[in-house]
Order: sequence, then C-alpha cells, then structure tokens
Amino acid sequence: MYISFFHFGSALLGALVGTYFKFPLFFLLVPLLLGIYKKPRLALAILFFLLSNFQIVNNVTLKGEFVGTIKTVQDGSSVAEVSYFDGVSWKRLNFDVLIYKEESLGTIVYFTGELRKRSSYPLFYAKMEYCATATNYSSPMYAIYKNFEEFRSYTERIDSFYKNLFGNSSRDEDFVNSGLFHIFCVSGMHVSILYLLTTYLVNLFVYKKLYRIVLSLVFPTAFVIGSGMNIPSLRALIMLYTLSIFQILDYKVNPINIVSIVGTGMIISNPEIAFSLSFYMTFFATIGVLISSNNLLANVGGFLGSSPYVSMINPINPFSIIATVLVSIPVEIILFGLTISYLFYTIHIYYLSDFILSALLPFVWFVRIIAHLFANFPKIPQHPIVTIAFALTFIVYIGIILEQKAVE
Repeated sequence: MYISFFHFGSALLGALVGTYFKFPLFFLLVPLLLGIYKKPRLALAILFFLLSNFQIVNNVTLKGEFVGTIKTVQDGSSVAEVSYFDGVSWKRLNFDVLIYKEESLGTIVYFTGELRKRSSYPLFYAKMEYCATATNYSSPMYAIYKNFEEFRSYTERIDSFYKNLFGNSSRDEDFVNSGLFHIFCVSGMHVSILYLLTTYLVNLFVYKKLYRIVLSLVFPTAFVIGSGMNIPSLRALIMLYTLSIFQILDYKVNPINIVSIVGTGMIISNPEIAFSLSFYMTFFATIGVLISSNNLLANVGGFLGSSPYVSMINPINPFSIIATVLVSIPVEIILFGLTISYLFYTIHIYYLSDFILSALLPFVWFVRIIAHLFANFPKIPQHPIVTIAFALTFIVYIGIILEQKAVE
C-alpha cells in the first residue's frame, strides 16, 4: 500500500551512508539481477539507495575563484549553485553552497575564498575573502521574487504580521514560545491553501479540465519563487505538480505515496537534503496529516511528525496543538485575503489592497492574542531523550492509525 515510502527510505539511507562509504559502480548489477529474477520492488529500493549514495559528496578542498547563482533564499543567508575556476576553465560543482548573506533569488555571485564542510544542508559553506554580486534583471525568477519583496514591504505599513506570513519570517518570541512559529515558515500549509484558493477561482471561469489543472498551479508556483524557493515549499509544490500529472492521466494514487515519490525524487536529484532538518520536519508532518482520518487527528499527526525535529533545536510547547486548532481558520482567512490584496497590488489598485489589509486586522489581533497567551504555558525541555520519546510516539501513532484502517 505504501511501497513508495519504502523506496523513499532506501534513497534516504543511501545518502546518509554515502557520507561514510560510497559503493563502487559495479554494485548496479545487484538491482539489475534482482529485476531479472522478478524482484522489482527490492530492485528499485536498492537502485534508489545506490543512486543517492553515488551522488553524495564526502569532502572537497577547493580554494580560489567561484561564481554561481542564488537558488534559495533563507533568513539571513542564501544557497547557491556554484562553479569553480581550476586555472583553465570553470567547472560546475554538483553540490550546493551556503553563503552567509541574504541575496535576491537569481542574483549572480562571484567570490574568492574557500569552501568548508558543515554538518547540515548545505554540506559546504563559502569562507569568503572577496565577494561581488550582480542582479540578473533578465531572470523571471528574480522579477517574481522582487515583486513579492516589494509587496511584503508594502504590507508592513499596516502590520508586520503580513510580511511574515507571506514568505519573510522573522523571529517573534510569542510565536516561538507558543509553538505557532510554523505558520510563518513557508511550507506545505501555505502552498496548499493558496492552491485551494487558486483552484476555486480558476474553476469559476474555466471549464476544460486540463486548463483548470494547469492554471491552478500558476499562483502557487509564483508564491514559492517569491518566498525564496526553500525546501519545504518546493517539496509541496513538486507534490502538487505530481498530483496534477496523475489527475490529467486519470490515475488514482495514495497521497502518502505521492509524498514519498516526491521525497525520493528530491533526494536522488540532490542527496544533500538528507541533512536538512526542515526537510524531515515537513515531510513527516505531511505524512502525519495525510494518514490521519479527520481534521482533529490531522493536527495531532502533524504535531507528532514534526516534534522529534523541533525538539532538537527548541523546547516543545505541548499545548501548541490546541493553539494551532484555534488559529487555523483565522490564518487561512488572512492568507486568502493577503492573496487577493497581492493581486490588487500587482495591478496597481492600491486602495483596494489597503482596504483588504485593514479588514484583516481583527484576525491578526486574534492570532497574536492566542500566541501571547500560549507562550506562557509550560514547555518540554530540549533533550535527546525527549526527541527519542517523540519519535517513538509518532511511530506508535502511525501504527495505531494503520491498524484501524486495516480493520475498516
């Protein structure tokens, strides 16, 4: 039923093992022989394991000139695709490089210095001696990102909450301590809500199925680009594209298998993300939501799926499940309103954009009050034992849900 999840685990394990040991290429004969002897599932699992294992970069020692393009924007930093000058020609590096400067998406970066290893994604960062940047005005991604940046700055006149929710999260202690900071971290929640809104609007005016499916992806795609192309939102967008392909083909597939297929593809194409905490957090939170049988359990599943990873970096507020339920509808309303406001802003009807932002303020105040209230609740301290306990609880939860579904 969930065979794709098994393949995802194989690809993930291959990348993790690859940091310590890389298998020789002739091991590809193993899945080939298993395929011949009619063991296709096991053959695919081993193939995915080997593909991610082959591509992971253990260590490099490079010093000199580098040039690249910003592919992801994070809070206070950027991730770039980089090429290295070896004295004769430019060689493209097959791994991402972290730059401790926040640059616009699509910006061209030239620097001298060296690459150093780190323990999380991206596995290498730039230790710069000199850095220069150039704006790539011809890049559509830059144009979209800049437009969203301008809108985020525009909304700040009304309330800073809007820019945080619309792709530019900045630390707010009440939201961190209440366990509600995840609403500011652009992820599958934002992309899914915007997709539902876009689908609804498209369905009002478009009747052909193919056009409906394709047009419904336009704004979520622009939003992911405009918010910086971070891994959780990109995974959610790829999932929507995959789901859309199955819809066009009229092929029914389990949502968990879609998440697993997307996760497998992302790891094989970029094995480094196996070392991204946000990738695990959003992936298993999505699994927890999708496997649950109702909206209440979906909140529990999402909380338990993300908690083992959140507990590695912050104390856990166990009451955040209740807080999330209380603010879920107001946050959806705000995000819907922000989308409409953005559309009016884009076509220069600023008075309507301002009117919507002002009308949304009572919902913003409600969310802030809930965050402030729950920020004072007791928390479970950060500790490895707590992380293990949450992981085991999530496994037990998944087991109970699967057992109930088997009985049904």
